[in-house]
Amino acid sequence: MHPKVYEAAKSGDFDSLITTIFGNGEDLFHGTTPNGNNILHVAAQHKRVNLIEHLLRCPSGPSLLWQGNFKGDTPLHIAATLGSCEAVQVFTDLAKSLHWAIENGHVDACKELLRKPNSHKDTALHYAVRGGHDGVVKLLIEEDPQLCDITNAADVSPLYLAADRGHLDIIEMILGACSLSSSHKGPKGFTILHATIDRSLTSWRKILKKRPELIREGDEMGWTPLHYVTSMGKVKKVRLLLQHDTFVAYDVDKEGQSALHIAAFEGHLNVLDEIVKSCPDAWDIINNKGQTALHAAAIGGHRKVVEYILRIPNMECLIKEQDTHGNTALHLAALHKEYNIIYILARDKRVDRFATNKDCMTALDIFWAHNEIGYRAAKVKHVLEGSHGMPIIQDWVIEYKKRFDQQVGYKQPAFTRMSKKSIIKLQLLAAALIATVTFAAAFTMPGGYNNDGPNQGLAVLAGRATFQAFVIANSTAFGFSILALVLHCLTDFRLDSHQARYTRMAGLCICIAVLGMVLAFGCGTYAVLTRTIGLGIFPYVLCGCLFIMYFMGGFLDPHTGFMMRCSSTRLVRNFLFDWGMF
Repeated sequence: MHPKVYEAAKSGDFDSLITTIFGNGEDLFHGTTPNGNNILHVAAQHKRVNLIEHLLRCPSGPSLLWQGNFKGDTPLHIAATLGSCEAVQVFTDLAKSLHWAIENGHVDACKELLRKPNSHKDTALHYAVRGGHDGVVKLLIEEDPQLCDITNAADVSPLYLAADRGHLDIIEMILGACSLSSSHKGPKGFTILHATIDRSLTSWRKILKKRPELIREGDEMGWTPLHYVTSMGKVKKVRLLLQHDTFVAYDVDKEGQSALHIAAFEGHLNVLDEIVKSCPDAWDIINNKGQTALHAAAIGGHRKVVEYILRIPNMECLIKEQDTHGNTALHLAALHKEYNIIYILARDKRVDRFATNKDCMTALDIFWAHNEIGYRAAKVKHVLEGSHGMPIIQDWVIEYKKRFDQQVGYKQPAFTRMSKKSIIKLQLLAAALIATVTFAAAFTMPGGYNNDGPNQGLAVLAGRATFQAFVIANSTAFGFSILALVLHCLTDFRLDSHQARYTRMAGLCICIAVLGMVLAFGCGTYAVLTRTIGLGIFPYVLCGCLFIMYFMGGFLDPHTGFMMRCSSTRLVRNFLFDWGMF
C-alpha cells in the first residue's frame, strides 16, 4: 500500500486519499498492507466512519467490503472486533442496498456479508461476542438471527463463547434469537451449561429456563453438567439441576460413572446426601466395572463417606457387592492401602472379611502382598487376622518347602552376620555417647563448686538429696554404658553365638544406662531449681509422659502379648483407633 494512501486512510482524510489516488493511478485504490488489509480494513481499524462512508460510495468501494486479508477477515470482522457500532451499521446498510442476481434468483448481499467466515470459520458475530461488544452483537442479531446458529472450525457457537466468557447480557440476547441445537455447542462436546459451571446461579437459571434439555447433554466423555458440579462439590447447583430434572442423577458417562460415584470418590458428603434424597434408589447404580458408590468411596479413601453408607439400614447387598473382578469395597481399600477404610469396613459385621475375588484372594491376602510395615499396618492386619485365602497359605507352604529342602539338618542362626554387625555398631554408638555425656556431667556438677572456705573444691549442692540422687543415677548410667562397651570389646573375636548372646546383654545394659541418664537429668535439673517448683518438676513430668507413650505403644499394639486378650484393653484400643489418635 502506498504510504500516503495508508496515512490518509489512517487519519480519515478522504480528500488527501483521492488526490493521491488520482495523481498516481486507480491501482492505488486496491493496494494492501503486508498482512493483506485494504484501505477499508485500515479505516475500520481506526474507526474512521466518515471515510468508510465516502469509500463505499466510490465505484470500486463495495468490492472492498467482501475482500479478506491473509486471515480471511473482512472489514466487517475488523469493525466487530473493535466494537464499532457505527462502522458495522454502515457496512450492513450498504450490503442491504445491493442486489446480486444469480441464475436461480437473487441472493441477500447483507446476509452473505454477515455470514462470511474467515480462515477459522469465525463470523463477525464470533468476534463481537469475544470482545463483549453488546451493541454490535445486538445489531448483527437483528440483521440476521441465524448467525447465532453458525459454529466455527473449533465447533464453537457464539452462544458458547458468550457463556464461556461470562457475558450474561449477550447470553440473554442470543438465547432469545437462536433456534438450532447447534447454537449451544462448544469444543469437545461442551454445552453452554458446561461453560457456566463456575458462573453464578442466576446465569444457570436463565439458561435452564430457555434450554432445559441441556441438563442431560454430556460432553465427549459423557459427563453432564451434574457430573462436573458434583466433582467440584457445588451443592446449590446440584440441587438446582435435580429440581429441574431428577432423572439426571441416573445418567452415566462412558465408563458408567454416575454423579453418585463421583461424589463418593471425591468425598463430597453433602452432595452425595443431596443426590440420594432426590433419588433414593441411586445406590443401585453400578459402573462398567460393576462398582458401586461404596467401591468408589473406598478407592478415594474417604472415611466419612464410608461411615455414612454403613449407617444406612438394609444395605447388606451394597456392602457385599463385588465388581467384575470379584473385589468388594474391602478388597479395593486393601489394594489402595487405605488403612482407615479397611479398619472401618472390617469391623462392620455385614462386611464379609472372607470374601475372595476372582484370583481367590481375600482383602488380607491383597494387603499382605504389599509387605507393609509400621503400626497402622499392624492395626489393619489385626482386624483382618484369620481371613487368609488358600493361595497365600499355599505360597507359605511352597516357601517353607524351599527353605526346608535347602537347609535340611541345619538350623538357621537367629542372628545373621550382617544384622548382628549392624546391631553391634548401633549399640557401640549409643554406649559411647552415653559414656561421654555422663563422664562430662560428673565434672560439671549442677550448682558448681565452692571457691573458698573449708569446703573449697566440693560441690555446692552436695548436701541435698536430689543432688545425691543425681550422682547415683549418673554413675549408674556411666557404669552400664562402659559395661556395654567392654562386652563388645571382649567378644569381638569370639564365635557368632557368643557375640549374639553378649549383644543381648549389652542391649540390656544400654537400656539401664539410658534410664539412669534420664533420671540424672531430672534430678540435676530439680536440684538447681528447688525454689521454682513448677519448673523443677517439669523434667519429671516430661520423662513420665515419654515413658507412658512408650508403654502405651505396647499396650495398643495388636500384635504384642501385653494384656492382648483383655477385653478392656481391646475396648480402649478400639476407642483410640476410632478417633484417629493412633
